[in-house]
Amino acid sequence: MNSFLCFLPSLGGPIAMRPVILRSLLLITLLFGVLLPQSIGQTHDPLPDPRSVVVTGEVRFTVLTPQLIRMEWSAQGKFEDRPSLVVINRKLPVPPFQKKEDGGWLNLQTEKLMLRYKQGSGKFSQENLEISFDLDGRKVTWKPGLEDKGNLKGTIRTLDGVKGATELESGLVSRDGWVMVDDSQRPL
Repeated sequence: MNSFLCFLPSLGGPIAMRPVILRSLLLITLLFGVLLPQSIGQTHDPLPDPRSVVVTGEVRFTVLTPQLIRMEWSAQGKFEDRPSLVVINRKLPVPPFQKKEDGGWLNLQTEKLMLRYKQGSGKFSQENLEISFDLDGRKVTWKPGLEDKGNLKGTIRTLDGVKGATELESGLVSRDGWVMVDDSQRPL
């Protein structure tokens, strides 16, 4: 069987590559070269559709998908609309959701989750915010501060000054079935 030799320094030496693998890599490289310029030229809109935004007092919730809600708190009621490193485009189709106010609680229900926030209660805490959803047939309730023990970790923003092993940031995938991403301290 024919094979090609490819040197990958990151793997520490030569590896034999079968023709089908090499063709696949060449195809991926070609597609990347063709599609990347198109994606660079796309315009991204950090402002969401106003119909997906719910503001109550000093908090703002943006329902981006049935499984993704952006949550913001600001003592002055001024919110950030610029793109972040995590989310560049918030102009998405508005998913169906219900907004209901009941006994001082704001409830946002999508087909996948229920968010509850105690109105006028300030910064998000275990006492004033919870998100409930079904995961593999069992009900899960997330509250601020709940540890994501199953997070598979992500990347590090920059390697400047790093020598040796370094702690990775939390990633976007978790064995726990949910991820909380706090991008409030990241550059815009």
